[in-house]
Amino acid sequence: MPLFAFSRISAGLAGSLFCVIALAQSPAAIRISDAQLAKAGVLFAAINPASVAGEGIRLAGSAVYPPSRIEIVSAPAAGVVQAVLINSMDKVKAGSTLVRLHSPALLEWQREYVQLETQLGLAIKKAERDESLFNDGIIAASRLQETRNQLVQSRVAVQERTQMLQLAGMSNAAIKTLAGQHGLNPALTVKSTLNGTVLELMVAAGQRVEAGAPLAKLARSGELWLELQASRVQGEQIKAGDLVRLAACKQAGQVTAIAPQMAEQSQLVIVRASLPGAEQCLRAGQYVEASISSKSAPQAGWQIPAAALVRQSGREFIFVREAGGVKALAVQVLSRGAEQSIVSGALQANMQVATQGTANLKGIWLGLGAPKTGAQ
Repeated sequence: MPLFAFSRISAGLAGSLFCVIALAQSPAAIRISDAQLAKAGVLFAAINPASVAGEGIRLAGSAVYPPSRIEIVSAPAAGVVQAVLINSMDKVKAGSTLVRLHSPALLEWQREYVQLETQLGLAIKKAERDESLFNDGIIAASRLQETRNQLVQSRVAVQERTQMLQLAGMSNAAIKTLAGQHGLNPALTVKSTLNGTVLELMVAAGQRVEAGAPLAKLARSGELWLELQASRVQGEQIKAGDLVRLAACKQAGQVTAIAPQMAEQSQLVIVRASLPGAEQCLRAGQYVEASISSKSAPQAGWQIPAAALVRQSGREFIFVREAGGVKALAVQVLSRGAEQSIVSGALQANMQVATQGTANLKGIWLGLGAPKTGAQ
């Protein structure tokens, strides 16, 4: 191909591109007759005044426990499960016994506590005696200091072992009786620290467990979260603080977070809502349908068929009928539905907006096609 011919084609393409960009960035009139509109399959409908407050956004999802309300009860010491005293889905109160273990490790801790408590008693008596001897000038200050150090170490050792027994579930009164009665007991009771529901049991009677092994999963009583699934367009219309209502629940919740990314598999946006008192009307894992509405004041707009919207260069347009043809008019979408949408812009009552054949109009608008001048 000759160089001058290639240059003319490139210049023509650049001109066409400039034309397309210019049309996409500003409203443009399309001169087209009624007969041409009919052949292009273009139909019109009147717009109606409307207001929107974020209503009409219905999302599906499920009720879940917040992670902060889930607690794993673990074994404080190694042992063998003697009895499981709860069942899955039971309601428990703080202090309720969940599992009873036979723990040789607990027996060893008790023996060490008794031994350390006895050593502490001897250290106290020795310290008292050396204090008296030092005051009489019989022993040196270094010996007294050494005795005091031994007393401190004995007390620390007893405190450490006491804390281990407390973590194992022994009360202070039971710990104090060990040294006096020497009643060592390998039975270890694991109790609940909260009011809630048993979600899962992780052990059975006769099973051997190590220290720190999970025994049960509990959910603290209180609120539930709703994890709702929204499309990209719906996610753009929802804001934190919007009200969330369910038909089964009297009390409304609110949107607390919107995922910044979309799920790869479903291409949906997760919307999280908090619903206080939801345990009275929902169960965790239950499928729900929620309605989301905005707290902000309603915005005035115009109701149009959703098919009338045309997207170009990141903006929304509609084709409005006027004398001698149609005009592409930029609008802002306030609420988007499957059949009807609410928009704002330079619109007036009784305007006619194209609802079918918009693809053909868009092509003409962007210079990709032109109406036939001789069409009847």
